[in-house]
Amino acid sequence: MENKAQNQTETSVDLMQKPVVDADRLFKLVDSSVQGLRECKLIAAAFELGVFEALKVPLSAGVLAKKLGCDPVLMPHFCESLHNLGFLDRFEEGAHEEEENEQREEKNEGESEAGFEGKNPDPGEKNGGAVYLVSELSATYLLESSPFSQQHYLAERLRNVELWVRLPQIMKTGPEIVEKGPFFGEVVQCMAENARCGLLQETVRVVQENVDFTNVKKLLDLGGGHGLYAIAFAKLNENLQAFVFDLPPVTQKTKDFIEKYGASRVDIIPGDFFNDEIGSGYDVIFSSFNPGGKVPSLIPKISEALTPGGVFVTRQVPDEKMKSSPLLSLDWNLWTFEDVKKGGSGYSFENSVPFTEYIEMLGSYGLEVFRALDMKDGSRIVFAWKVD
Repeated sequence: MENKAQNQTETSVDLMQKPVVDADRLFKLVDSSVQGLRECKLIAAAFELGVFEALKVPLSAGVLAKKLGCDPVLMPHFCESLHNLGFLDRFEEGAHEEEENEQREEKNEGESEAGFEGKNPDPGEKNGGAVYLVSELSATYLLESSPFSQQHYLAERLRNVELWVRLPQIMKTGPEIVEKGPFFGEVVQCMAENARCGLLQETVRVVQENVDFTNVKKLLDLGGGHGLYAIAFAKLNENLQAFVFDLPPVTQKTKDFIEKYGASRVDIIPGDFFNDEIGSGYDVIFSSFNPGGKVPSLIPKISEALTPGGVFVTRQVPDEKMKSSPLLSLDWNLWTFEDVKKGGSGYSFENSVPFTEYIEMLGSYGLEVFRALDMKDGSRIVFAWKVD
């Protein structure tokens, strides 16, 4: 009896004892992480199922489920979740009748700029009072027909998520080896989509304000990828010939953009700028977020390729403005190319130096910095001319 009483006392004491470390910290961290995963998977599923394309016309959750072959019980919750994130607009059936009539009139008048196509659903088909429609956010960035579509960017982000899903395996086997060709082919599309959303326009404006393009006849976009910068610069002077230098698998994609925008005065130079010649006689050499943009061994090659008085324009994120994050560094090192050695921190390579140090080294090769500007996205754009 005494032992039993003693055990009961000890159990009572143990049950009432609180942990030394407050559990709220753990719960908040885990819950926020899981919430982010839920939202990520929700967006991925909507993209994969074709929800945004289907909702270019207003549909109820029931009709949408039938159209996409989905569960009719889950679909209302699915649509409401997307609505809460701002990806879908929701209208009550009665309140939406006027909206539907306006859309019919716009369609009859041939105004299809909003991207809403197809036959409006029969109101009698709607189960329940709510109908859903792509929001302005989705119509702008998630519809394939939009000039600002970010579908490649979304796909790239989702591939990154899948990389993290395999984290236990990668921790044991080491970084995944990625083939350059397919990788850069997708990344070029992703970067082009991102650039169209303001980065391209802002950069071209700043460069134009600091470089006299009336005297520029030959320009090189070094590591230019999609070539949108070269295409935009070529439009500033009808006598300007622009070239995009990048790896052969990349320049194959560059050709598509050159053709898309009818840039007859833009050409490609396939090669590896670490090993191959980049040409000569350039009045401007432009480099934006170039992987070699912090590699000192490229500076003499750039200087030699410029004409006297020519301008080197480089844009990178200064190291002091890059948020130090072990998680970002881990993400950067989960994959690699077979013949490339990365640096320990995010977005760095073994032969890179801090951007400030890189800029200081320009003077040793006849490049005099005359302006440095901090951009809204945290990057810095530096202008240096080649001293005669």
